[in-house]
Amino acid sequence: MRQDATQARTVLAEAARVGDRTRAAGRWWSGYLALMGLSAFAVIVAVEVFFPSFGARLAATVGWAVATGLLGAWAQSRQVQPRGGWVGLLIATAAWFGMYLVLIGPVVRWQAGTSLGWWSAAAAVMALPFLVAAGYERRRR
Repeated sequence: MRQDATQARTVLAEAARVGDRTRAAGRWWSGYLALMGLSAFAVIVAVEVFFPSFGARLAATVGWAVATGLLGAWAQSRQVQPRGGWVGLLIATAAWFGMYLVLIGPVVRWQAGTSLGWWSAAAAVMALPFLVAAGYERRRR
């Protein structure tokens, strides 16, 4: 009987160690989400303020899409990915894109044109879903 209790404690301690290592291996996710938010901020400011012509906007957007795709491929290659993390990223991306296309983007474009200050403030608000998701993931770990 004593040996069973000792063996059970050993198994539980090992399970706790494995759980701690797994959580530690998944801590990169919150930084990834914050980086995606920074990327979302940067592309909006770049396209709306610094690249007025269609060709330049297209080139900046394609460059951003390639960088984001490479970052996503890197994230997929990680050994540990948090449960529900990709759903959170999808929700943050949909919220950001929706705000840019439907809510905030058209209003700022109409009222402020290419003002760096206005677009920086608007892009910061639009990138918030990524930062909220990053904070949530950080707390969860």
